[in-house]
Amino acid sequence: MTLLSQPPDPAEIIRQGSRLLDIPVTNEAVSKMMRHMELLMEWGSRVNLTALNNPRKIAIFHFLDSLTVFKVVPQGIALRVLDVGSGAGFPGIVMRSAEESIVLSVIDRNPKKIVFLKHVAQELSLSGIRFLNFLLQDFMDNSLPGHFDVVVSRAFASDPLLIDTLHYLIAPGGSLVRMAGPSSMGKEFPLHHFRESFRWEGSLPFSDRRRSVIRYTKIP
Repeated sequence: MTLLSQPPDPAEIIRQGSRLLDIPVTNEAVSKMMRHMELLMEWGSRVNLTALNNPRKIAIFHFLDSLTVFKVVPQGIALRVLDVGSGAGFPGIVMRSAEESIVLSVIDRNPKKIVFLKHVAQELSLSGIRFLNFLLQDFMDNSLPGHFDVVVSRAFASDPLLIDTLHYLIAPGGSLVRMAGPSSMGKEFPLHHFRESFRWEGSLPFSDRRRSVIRYTKIP
Protein backbone atom coordinates (compact mmCIF):
# COMPACT_ATOMS: atom_id res chain seq x y z
CA MET A 1 0.00 0.00 0.00
CA THR A 2 1.27 3.46 -0.92
CA LEU A 3 1.03 5.91 1.96
CA LEU A 4 0.13 9.54 1.40
CA SER A 5 2.91 12.04 2.06
CA GLN A 6 2.64 13.15 5.68
CA PRO A 7 2.41 16.93 6.20
CA PRO A 8 5.13 18.28 8.53
CA ASP A 9 2.64 20.32 10.57
CA PRO A 10 0.52 18.34 13.10
CA ALA A 11 -2.36 20.79 12.68
CA GLU A 12 -2.32 20.18 8.93
CA ILE A 13 -2.28 16.43 9.56
CA ILE A 14 -5.53 16.83 11.51
CA ARG A 15 -7.07 19.13 8.89
CA GLN A 16 -6.16 16.97 5.91
CA GLY A 17 -6.73 13.73 7.77
CA SER A 18 -10.24 14.72 8.85
CA ARG A 19 -11.06 15.59 5.23
CA LEU A 20 -9.77 12.20 4.09
CA LEU A 21 -11.97 10.58 6.73
CA ASP A 22 -14.88 12.76 5.56
CA ILE A 23 -15.39 14.11 9.08
CA PRO A 24 -16.10 17.88 9.23
CA VAL A 25 -13.72 19.66 11.63
CA THR A 26 -13.53 23.44 11.95
CA ASN A 27 -10.32 25.47 12.28
CA GLU A 28 -11.41 26.37 15.80
CA ALA A 29 -11.65 22.68 16.68
CA VAL A 30 -8.18 22.04 15.23
CA SER A 31 -6.81 24.90 17.36
CA LYS A 32 -8.33 23.28 20.45
CA MET A 33 -6.77 19.96 19.56
CA MET A 34 -3.36 21.57 19.12
CA ARG A 35 -3.62 23.15 22.56
CA HIS A 36 -4.69 19.76 23.93
CA MET A 37 -1.55 18.29 22.34
CA GLU A 38 0.66 20.97 23.87
CA LEU A 39 -0.73 20.23 27.33
CA LEU A 40 -0.31 16.49 26.75
CA MET A 41 3.38 16.98 26.04
CA GLU A 42 3.87 19.47 28.90
CA TRP A 43 2.32 17.09 31.44
CA GLY A 44 4.01 13.98 30.06
CA SER A 45 6.89 14.13 32.54
CA ARG A 46 4.49 14.23 35.50
CA VAL A 47 1.65 11.93 34.46
CA ASN A 48 1.85 8.80 32.31
CA LEU A 49 -0.51 9.93 29.53
CA THR A 50 0.98 8.54 26.31
CA ALA A 51 4.01 6.63 25.09
CA LEU A 52 4.23 8.89 22.03
CA ASN A 53 6.37 12.02 21.99
CA ASN A 54 6.33 12.90 18.29
CA PRO A 55 3.63 15.54 17.58
CA ARG A 56 2.91 14.15 14.11
CA LYS A 57 2.39 10.65 15.48
CA ILE A 58 0.20 12.05 18.27
CA ALA A 59 -1.88 13.88 15.65
CA ILE A 60 -2.47 10.61 13.77
CA PHE A 61 -2.66 7.96 16.44
CA HIS A 62 -4.54 9.95 19.10
CA PHE A 63 -6.42 12.82 17.47
CA LEU A 64 -7.36 11.40 14.06
CA ASP A 65 -7.97 8.06 15.71
CA SER A 66 -10.39 9.68 18.17
CA LEU A 67 -12.23 11.42 15.33
CA THR A 68 -13.02 8.04 13.72
CA VAL A 69 -15.81 7.65 16.28
CA PHE A 70 -17.77 10.04 14.05
CA LYS A 71 -17.70 7.40 11.31
CA VAL A 72 -20.36 5.57 13.34
CA VAL A 73 -21.81 8.33 15.57
CA PRO A 74 -23.68 11.25 13.96
CA GLN A 75 -22.50 14.81 14.44
CA GLY A 76 -24.79 17.74 15.16
CA ILE A 77 -26.89 15.93 17.78
CA ALA A 78 -26.79 16.67 21.52
CA LEU A 79 -25.92 13.12 22.52
CA ARG A 80 -25.13 12.26 26.13
CA VAL A 81 -21.73 10.56 25.75
CA LEU A 82 -19.68 8.69 28.35
CA ASP A 83 -16.00 8.08 27.58
CA VAL A 84 -14.96 5.04 29.65
CA GLY A 85 -11.30 5.03 30.69
CA SER A 86 -10.71 8.40 29.07
CA GLY A 87 -7.04 8.64 30.08
CA ALA A 88 -5.64 11.72 28.33
CA GLY A 89 -9.00 12.59 26.78
CA PHE A 90 -9.13 10.20 23.85
CA PRO A 91 -11.62 10.05 22.34
CA GLY A 92 -13.96 12.04 24.59
CA ILE A 93 -12.28 15.45 24.76
CA VAL A 94 -11.43 15.30 21.05
CA MET A 95 -15.07 14.50 20.25
CA ARG A 96 -16.24 17.42 22.37
CA SER A 97 -13.70 19.76 20.71
CA ALA A 98 -15.03 18.77 17.29
CA GLU A 99 -18.73 18.70 18.22
CA GLU A 100 -19.93 21.24 20.78
CA SER A 101 -23.44 19.76 21.01
CA ILE A 102 -22.16 16.64 22.79
CA VAL A 103 -22.99 16.42 26.50
CA LEU A 104 -19.82 14.71 27.69
CA SER A 105 -18.88 12.72 30.77
CA VAL A 106 -15.44 11.17 31.20
CA ILE A 107 -14.53 8.49 33.70
CA ASP A 108 -11.08 7.33 34.80
CA ARG A 109 -9.92 5.69 37.99
CA ASN A 110 -6.59 7.57 37.98
CA PRO A 111 -7.02 10.88 39.88
CA LYS A 112 -3.98 12.46 38.16
CA LYS A 113 -5.57 11.90 34.77
CA ILE A 114 -8.82 13.47 35.94
CA VAL A 115 -6.86 16.53 37.12
CA PHE A 116 -5.24 16.69 33.68
CA LEU A 117 -8.59 16.41 31.90
CA LYS A 118 -10.08 19.21 34.01
CA HIS A 119 -7.11 21.42 33.15
CA VAL A 120 -7.46 20.63 29.44
CA ALA A 121 -11.16 21.45 29.47
CA GLN A 122 -10.48 24.76 31.20
CA GLU A 123 -7.72 25.67 28.74
CA LEU A 124 -9.94 24.75 25.78
CA SER A 125 -13.01 26.54 27.21
CA LEU A 126 -15.01 23.32 27.14
CA SER A 127 -17.81 23.72 29.66
CA GLY A 128 -20.42 21.35 31.02
CA ILE A 129 -18.22 18.24 31.13
CA ARG A 130 -18.62 15.78 34.02
CA PHE A 131 -15.34 14.42 35.38
CA LEU A 132 -15.78 11.10 37.17
CA ASN A 133 -12.90 9.72 39.24
CA PHE A 134 -14.30 6.26 39.93
CA LEU A 135 -13.77 2.61 39.27
CA LEU A 136 -16.35 1.67 36.67
CA GLN A 137 -18.11 -0.82 38.95
CA ASP A 138 -18.36 1.73 41.76
CA PHE A 139 -19.82 4.25 39.32
CA MET A 140 -22.42 1.78 38.07
CA ASP A 141 -23.33 0.76 41.61
CA ASN A 142 -24.18 4.38 42.39
CA SER A 143 -25.74 5.48 39.10
CA LEU A 144 -29.23 5.47 37.69
CA PRO A 145 -29.61 3.11 34.73
CA GLY A 146 -29.91 4.33 31.16
CA HIS A 147 -28.34 7.74 31.64
CA PHE A 148 -26.28 7.87 28.41
CA ASP A 149 -27.09 7.76 24.70
CA VAL A 150 -23.59 6.61 23.74
CA VAL A 151 -20.83 4.91 25.72
CA VAL A 152 -17.41 4.87 24.03
CA SER A 153 -14.64 2.38 24.81
CA ARG A 154 -11.29 3.06 23.12
CA ALA A 155 -8.66 1.38 25.24
CA PHE A 156 -10.66 0.45 28.29
CA ALA A 157 -10.91 -3.34 28.17
CA SER A 158 -10.76 -6.31 25.83
CA ASP A 159 -13.02 -8.56 27.92
CA PRO A 160 -16.48 -8.94 26.33
CA LEU A 161 -18.06 -9.77 29.69
CA LEU A 162 -16.86 -6.47 31.16
CA ILE A 163 -17.81 -4.45 28.09
CA ASP A 164 -21.26 -6.08 28.10
CA THR A 165 -21.97 -4.70 31.60
CA LEU A 166 -21.99 -1.20 30.10
CA HIS A 167 -25.54 -1.85 28.89
CA TYR A 168 -26.70 -0.78 32.35
CA LEU A 169 -25.58 2.81 31.69
CA ILE A 170 -27.12 3.12 28.21
CA ALA A 171 -30.61 4.41 27.48
CA PRO A 172 -33.09 2.26 25.51
CA GLY A 173 -32.09 2.44 21.84
CA GLY A 174 -28.69 3.84 22.80
CA SER A 175 -25.32 2.69 21.54
CA LEU A 176 -22.01 1.26 22.62
CA VAL A 177 -19.02 2.21 20.46
CA ARG A 178 -15.99 -0.08 20.61
CA MET A 179 -12.70 0.90 18.97
CA ALA A 180 -10.54 -2.07 17.98
CA GLY A 181 -6.99 -2.31 16.67
CA PRO A 182 -5.44 -4.80 14.23
CA SER A 183 -4.86 -7.47 16.87
CA SER A 184 -8.58 -7.85 17.61
CA MET A 185 -10.02 -7.21 14.15
CA GLY A 186 -11.84 -10.22 12.76
CA LYS A 187 -12.11 -11.93 16.14
CA GLU A 188 -15.46 -12.75 17.70
CA PHE A 189 -16.57 -10.36 20.42
CA PRO A 190 -19.78 -11.81 21.89
CA LEU A 191 -22.06 -9.30 23.60
CA HIS A 192 -25.38 -10.50 24.99
CA HIS A 193 -27.01 -7.12 25.57
CA PHE A 194 -26.10 -5.55 22.21
CA ARG A 195 -26.40 -6.20 18.51
CA GLU A 196 -23.93 -4.80 16.00
CA SER A 197 -25.56 -2.04 13.96
CA PHE A 198 -22.71 -0.40 12.05
CA ARG A 199 -19.00 -0.90 11.48
CA TRP A 200 -16.25 1.21 9.93
CA GLU A 201 -12.90 -0.28 9.06
CA GLY A 202 -9.99 1.48 7.42
CA SER A 203 -6.49 2.87 7.80
CA LEU A 204 -5.76 6.06 9.69
CA PRO A 205 -4.65 8.77 7.24
CA PHE A 206 -0.87 9.09 6.70
CA SER A 207 -0.26 5.68 8.27
CA ASP A 208 -0.75 1.97 7.70
CA ARG A 209 -2.50 1.54 11.06
CA ARG A 210 -5.77 -0.32 10.60
CA ARG A 211 -8.72 0.60 12.76
CA SER A 212 -12.16 -0.82 13.34
CA VAL A 213 -14.92 1.22 14.97
CA ILE A 214 -18.08 -0.74 15.79
CA ARG A 215 -21.39 0.63 16.98
CA TYR A 216 -23.65 -1.74 18.87
CA THR A 217 -27.28 -0.97 19.66
CA LYS A 218 -28.63 -1.92 23.06
CA ILE A 219 -31.12 -4.76 22.85
CA PRO A 220 -34.45 -3.87 24.53
